[in-house]
Amino acid sequence: MIKTLKGKITLIYLVLVLLIAVVGITASFNLYQLSKAIDGLMIANYKSISATNSMIDAIERQDSAVLMYISIDPSKGKELFADRNEEFLKWYNVTANNITEKGEKELILEIKASYNNYVKLFFDLQEIRSREGVTKAVGFYNNEMMPDFINTKNVLKQLCTLNERSMINSKYNATKNSNSSMYIVLGLSIFAIISGFATSRFFTNKFLMPVTMLTKTMRLIRAGDLNQQANIISKDEIGELAEEFNNMTKRLQQYEKNTLGNILAEENKSNIIVKNISDPIVVVDMNYRIIMLNHAFEKVFGVEEKYVINKNLMGAVRDKEIFNFISSAVYSDADTRQKIFTVNSNREDRFYNVVVATAKDSNGSLSRIIIVFQNVTQLKELEKIRTDFIATISHEFKTPLTSIIMGADMLKDESIGILNEEQQQFVNAIKEDSDRLANLVNDLLELTRIESGKAVYKFQKYSINNIIECAIQPFYNLAIQNNVHLYYEPDNSLPMVYVDFEKITWVLNNLISNAIKYTGSEDEICLSATYRYNKVYVVVKDTGTGIPEDYLEKIFEKYVQVKDIDFEVRGTGLGLAVVKEIITAHNGVIWCESRLGMGSAFIFTLEVDSFDNGRKD
Repeated sequence: MIKTLKGKITLIYLVLVLLIAVVGITASFNLYQLSKAIDGLMIANYKSISATNSMIDAIERQDSAVLMYISIDPSKGKELFADRNEEFLKWYNVTANNITEKGEKELILEIKASYNNYVKLFFDLQEIRSREGVTKAVGFYNNEMMPDFINTKNVLKQLCTLNERSMINSKYNATKNSNSSMYIVLGLSIFAIISGFATSRFFTNKFLMPVTMLTKTMRLIRAGDLNQQANIISKDEIGELAEEFNNMTKRLQQYEKNTLGNILAEENKSNIIVKNISDPIVVVDMNYRIIMLNHAFEKVFGVEEKYVINKNLMGAVRDKEIFNFISSAVYSDADTRQKIFTVNSNREDRFYNVVVATAKDSNGSLSRIIIVFQNVTQLKELEKIRTDFIATISHEFKTPLTSIIMGADMLKDESIGILNEEQQQFVNAIKEDSDRLANLVNDLLELTRIESGKAVYKFQKYSINNIIECAIQPFYNLAIQNNVHLYYEPDNSLPMVYVDFEKITWVLNNLISNAIKYTGSEDEICLSATYRYNKVYVVVKDTGTGIPEDYLEKIFEKYVQVKDIDFEVRGTGLGLAVVKEIITAHNGVIWCESRLGMGSAFIFTLEVDSFDNGRKD
């Protein structure tokens, strides 16, 4: 008589293992027989069929080479004929060494004879064309070579058909063996399932009844009733577990008495700290019911804790946009998310950076949502002052700059007098610096307009092909002047995108302009667009100087210019910052892939029109 639980379970396990072994051995034997049939089906015949199709392809290309030899380019035709002859003979040797079917050898010999005659006739054709001309060669081809070509193809097709029929017969045998194996394994499996289920059911109920009773006692203790004791009479491992469990509950009762007071004291300290933090804080559960809030939150949102506790957060915040942000942030990939919102508090608009973080319980499941409102009103006011200052300075610069540029153009064109070489150089330097300063002012104005929220976006659905064509058109002449190959690879299957046409055109203009600046003679600039993962990916790729790896992330920051020994700075450091702001406003992302000396690729994503059904994936 087996007394231990381990021994009892081992006995059941051995019985089930024996049943599984019987099923496994039977299945393995039948699968071995089936694999032998499948090997015969797939290897020999498929090899011959593949080689035969390759010979058909080779002789068809040889026939095309004969026609090229007669009418277009004799030397090229002769070269192609010789290449395909080697290809044909290679696959002929494969077939000749893989004879497995009755009648296959005779067909292979017939192919050899017919093909050899076809090759011989080609040499005769060469003599006829060189002596008697193209017309005689065409007649010789139609009357002599064509029959051999057709005959060789027909015999090759017969050989292919022979192997295909053999494969079908082998498939039938394999299917027959498979069905037999299936019924045998199925019968044994059903027997093993029924026997195993009945055996395991009986012994599981018998062995695990004490475990069930012990589990019930544990649940009562987990609910807080530490006075429970497991009443189990057994001499196996379950009995030992019950005894140790009872000892543990006694120690838990003693521990609870000693530590409960300390825990409550620490919790009170934490609550006092949170209550007196100057930034508004609120803690909610996963159903957005308020668990705790501090005095700053009460003051800013005009609520009292006793009226909103255990109520939905929406009743206290009363701002749908903030509530929607919190809801979306909870299930995002990031541990924390933050965004600045305007909050009207005491009839005064203030700016708060809303930070959302989540807390997990001991099981790793989300249990709490902590929301902190950081007051950034002063920072926003400083940002507005800075933005207004830059906008004012930029506007003040623009008028005199326009006059300087116009004057430099007039001097350069010699409209008001002829310049000597030295004067021309000074005027060119003035013109280049004025243009660079004008670009800086324009970028500053554009960036200021976007950051201040005054930039108006007119979103509509457009064809990305039309946007790219419109953006690239003005640069063709400049690319030709610099001996740069600029082109776009359109894809008419792309869906419509939901964008501001003018802003995305500005983005592309900036990226193309930068690419031309940093490419030299004989370089290429390629634009392309693809559709993946419900986004359109637009790429501006060049083979120019490239960008140092350290700057691939920094170049999208304001006023950042690449500074390297071998790298010439040719921009203002603002264009890519404006580009990133525009792409971000389109809910897209932009990044750069580059290697110094091997060119760069700027990639950004755009959202597709949600009602565009022109693309089926």
